[in-house]
Parts: sequence; C-alpha cells; structure tokens
Amino acid sequence: KMKLLSSESQCDTALSDTALPKNAYAYDVVVDATGSPAGLDLSRQLCRTEGTLVLKSTCAAGTDFNTAPFVVDELRVQGSRCGPFGPALELLKTLDLTPLIDSTFPLAKAPEAVKRAGERGCLKVQIRVSDG
Repeated sequence: KMKLLSSESQCDTALSDTALPKNAYAYDVVVDATGSPAGLDLSRQLCRTEGTLVLKSTCAAGTDFNTAPFVVDELRVQGSRCGPFGPALELLKTLDLTPLIDSTFPLAKAPEAVKRAGERGCLKVQIRVSDG
C-alpha cells in the first residue's frame, strides 16, 4: 500500500517495522491516518520535538491515552477531517488511481462489494452506479 502512495507523492513513507529507530524524531510534520493506537504512537515517535502531528482518522480503540509524550515533546496536534472538495477533485483528475482499486462491482452487487472491501488485503472497491 505504501509503495502505491509513494509513487504518486513527494513525501517519505515508512513502514512500522522499519521506521524506528532510524527515523525517530526525524519529521517536522507527520500525518497519521491509521486509526489505531499503535499507529498514533509510531507517528508521535517519528515527529520531531515541537513538530506537528496531523490526525487524519479517529482512534476509537481503547480508552487509555498517555498524554505525557505529547506534552514533553511539545507536539502540536492538528485534526483534519475534510477540506475544500473542489481543489481535491481537481487534483484527483491528475492522478491514476487504478492501481488502488482491487475490485469493481455494479450497484446491483453492492452487498458483495462491501463484503469484498472488508476482506484482508483489499485496498479499495469501486461500485459503478451506471455503465456511462
């Protein structure tokens, strides 16, 4: 998944099993889109002191949250849900997203599409509303 992202972006991508310790505190801005406590902790460790950690997803698992590392490292935490759709849609027109699509289903088979989307290893599923 990360290889697909890095081919279209101008940023560093790091896999969790190789990110530390080499990249500890290496980045001014880190975007966490994992939605997992482990991903949030890794992102925090990659962000330099006084850096910015952008949370692009929510982390609903568990209730324990240790704020000490965020305070000690003086991290800025910025939430990001949605932005201006117009510029985002224009950017999407310039990208080839087909490598991200695992399967395509007609609308009539939407339940099958949702089932496939929930299977391990599936990145994105496309549901076509019409043939046009």
